[in-house]
Amino acid sequence: MATSNTLLREVRERTPSRQHPGDCLSRQELAELVNAHLWQMHGQRVEIDAGYIGKLERGVITWPGQLYREALRSILDVTTDAQLGLRNTRRGVVPVGPSRERDLGSAAPHSVPAVVDRRHIRDVIGAARFLSDWDHMHGGWSLLDAALSQARWARQLMTADCPPALRTPLCQAVADLVGTCGFKLFDTGAYEEANRYFRFALVCTEEADDWHRRARVLARMVRLAVDSGQPDRALTLAERALVRADRLAPVRRSMVHVAHAKALAARRRPQDALRAIGAADETFTRAPDDCAPLWTDRYTAAHHAGETAETLATLQASGSEARFALARKGFGDKYPRARVLAELKFATTALETGDPAEAATIAAGALDTAEHMRSGRVEDLLRTLAAQVAKHTSREVQDLKARMEETQA
Repeated sequence: MATSNTLLREVRERTPSRQHPGDCLSRQELAELVNAHLWQMHGQRVEIDAGYIGKLERGVITWPGQLYREALRSILDVTTDAQLGLRNTRRGVVPVGPSRERDLGSAAPHSVPAVVDRRHIRDVIGAARFLSDWDHMHGGWSLLDAALSQARWARQLMTADCPPALRTPLCQAVADLVGTCGFKLFDTGAYEEANRYFRFALVCTEEADDWHRRARVLARMVRLAVDSGQPDRALTLAERALVRADRLAPVRRSMVHVAHAKALAARRRPQDALRAIGAADETFTRAPDDCAPLWTDRYTAAHHAGETAETLATLQASGSEARFALARKGFGDKYPRARVLAELKFATTALETGDPAEAATIAAGALDTAEHMRSGRVEDLLRTLAAQVAKHTSREVQDLKARMEETQA
């Protein structure tokens, strides 16, 4: 006998109707939103109805398809299938523990207005700027729940009435905030959640017809696809970002070429990747220091050096160590997470092919900052570095090993 999924029903009944203010989301409206989501996000036309949602709530269907689950999570504003009471009884999946669950169905930090005005847009812009700066300083885990709460509220603004003159700035502001949250999630290793936020940000940029923001979101999605082991998807996204690249300012175009190089390197096309790095370098030289069209660019010479160095290291091509050195010096105290990432990558590369003593010195300095950083990427690089350290017996590297073990204790 099927066990009713009361959790899904409760989440649906907590979700306001978009068609009938004051009412909860009905089964039929939820079904229509799922259909619209799959068409908009994946180009797949389906026609589920209230009866299908009823089967989910009665427990007749316990594990709908992946895209259906994605649509339900997005519409009902949750991050895990477990929060919707969905379970794979065929595989005996263990539900995600409470430490990883984020109840996106809980109350937003502010009530959603009936009509959006400039004050609401300023609030979203301010939150995006603060959280982006905080993320660079402290890492993705820091203030993550607060950031996602702000993003929930901002996303709901997209469904409120908005004067036509404010629709574009609203889309741009929401794209910035949701994209920042996506990057925070990426930094924690929550790739599926991050991708969901990036996709929403991408929809906002395309509605605003903002090519610069669109390119930035796509470049981040390329990086996520590469890191999550999806090289084909990464290349598709990179080539999508290159469409009408002539519309982009040089700094943004350079960023897109670097994303293309990352994807090509992941697809094991070294010569094409090197040509893409060359295109990125050439474009970046034409970018004046004050050319960034958006405060969110944050693509300085240090960022360019670090991004291209990472790709060269993947290709095992010459020049990566010199670029990592430029990156870590250029980041300084303004971008501590980016500096630590560059230092750890430099040290790991140097332990493999360069001077172990210099690598140990650079890594030791990185540990001082990494101890105060809440970043999954930093933790991953520390583990990679530890594996390289274990291969060396020099005094400097052994001192570094002792320091790392003491930090982990």
